[in-house]
Amino acid sequence: MISTTAWLLAGLGLFFGGLQLLTENLKRLSGRRLRTLVARYTRSTLMGVLWGGAFIAVTQSGAATMFIIVSMMRSGMMAVRQAMPMIVGVNIVGALIVLILVVDIKLAVLCLIGVAGVLYKADSRSTAASLVGALFGVAMLFFGLDVMNGSVAPLADEAWFADLLSWTRGSYLLGFVIGCALSFVVQSSIAVMAVVLAFEHSGIFGLGESVMIVYGANAGSSLLTLLLSVGLKGQARQIAMFQTFYNIAGAALLVPLFYVELWFDAPLMLAAIRMITDDVGGQIAAAFILFNLIPGAILLPLLTPATALLQRLWPDTEVEVASRPKYLHEHAADDPDTGMDLVALEQARLVQYLSRMFDALRPGRPAAAFGQIQEAFGILGGTVRETLDDLGAGRRLSEDSYERLNALLSFQHSLEAAAATLSGIAREQRTLVSTEVGRRFSAAIVEGLDTIVLTLGDVLQSHDPADRAMLAAMTSDEGNGIRGVRSAYLAEDRNLEPDERLRLLAAANHAERLIWLLGDLGRYEAVVATD
Repeated sequence: MISTTAWLLAGLGLFFGGLQLLTENLKRLSGRRLRTLVARYTRSTLMGVLWGGAFIAVTQSGAATMFIIVSMMRSGMMAVRQAMPMIVGVNIVGALIVLILVVDIKLAVLCLIGVAGVLYKADSRSTAASLVGALFGVAMLFFGLDVMNGSVAPLADEAWFADLLSWTRGSYLLGFVIGCALSFVVQSSIAVMAVVLAFEHSGIFGLGESVMIVYGANAGSSLLTLLLSVGLKGQARQIAMFQTFYNIAGAALLVPLFYVELWFDAPLMLAAIRMITDDVGGQIAAAFILFNLIPGAILLPLLTPATALLQRLWPDTEVEVASRPKYLHEHAADDPDTGMDLVALEQARLVQYLSRMFDALRPGRPAAAFGQIQEAFGILGGTVRETLDDLGAGRRLSEDSYERLNALLSFQHSLEAAAATLSGIAREQRTLVSTEVGRRFSAAIVEGLDTIVLTLGDVLQSHDPADRAMLAAMTSDEGNGIRGVRSAYLAEDRNLEPDERLRLLAAANHAERLIWLLGDLGRYEAVVATD
């Protein structure tokens, strides 16, 4: 018994370790080019299903596929309506993985582990290593399934285990509950399938009990998704709820049909899978596949109203709306000059977000407001950076275009540095506002710095020489901005405790650095400006 438990745990460990290794390596491979390609060719429902199926067939990981889908939605490349057919494809093609469980692939998996492991050790830092690491994860995943498949077979010879399960035979609803519980605990319906097939091969379960456990395993995975999605909002919650409803709909349809077939001897699912194959293991695999195929066939024609319903129940969050590109699109990098114009427009939006961060630091604003704007800035900034990388990759540019691209890259770097410095001011402010002196100083630097940011925004919009001169004066070493910060600090420095003085000094240093960065952004404005 101890040996059986150890092997079962080892199989689970290999399965989830392989899944994690696969997911992490695929994150490194899912760059902007791949996401742009997918977004471009998922305009139709059929192509979305095929792309979802292709992802799960290559990755063997629903988690990795979901990461790619969510990242495309967060970058604004794909809407929820486009993602839904991909999820249908993930479920349908992902169910085909169980066919591997009814075929002996141990030797192939062992060879793959050996080859991938050696290659991964040889070069663990390049892009090719990420691909090899993903293959190594796939091999570990399948080897874990094979270990689980063989680990439970000895239980059939244990008298106590046979007695324990004897009272479950014929209790199909209990089998459904067992499948739900197992899938919820081990967090994988595929892993439950491996155990069910092993039990079936040992004669512990019959076809009816096995089919109901399969139904329960799929429903249990949705319950787990539902639980894990409690803290999600917006588009991520919409996708999670669609996945949850997918399997719940399958269970709501197929479980009643199971009892109709059982009680009235009507030729339905059990009859269909018996027609497909005489092998009981193959029949169980067929039940798993059909469970994932039938809801997809029903839901595909209903995707548009389903999208509207999900949007109404769980609307997009403020962060998702704010982080969505307004000017950049999937073809933005096709023409370098136009692409750089669009990047400059998005960067002007990012400057506005700096002002919104200052607004979030004013008294009376919700505590979460700053973090939300900061998150939106980070997501939109990431999209801008990826577009800049694409603009400079694999093409020859004119000297003027290279100069402008370099200025845009420098502008983006300074923007992100300004946002990071502003985050430092926000951290210090949380402590400063606990005292009257700190509140006065915090209010002074927030108002003063926001004025400079607004002036930078005016410069980016109007390109007026007078605005440029005003910004240069405000951000010079002896200008009004830095002089104002120092005056505010010195005015409050008298009679302060050492800890308070240190916090004020830290905030003042952040403020002076931010002023310098804003001046740096102003100096790049003439080069990055759109025509």
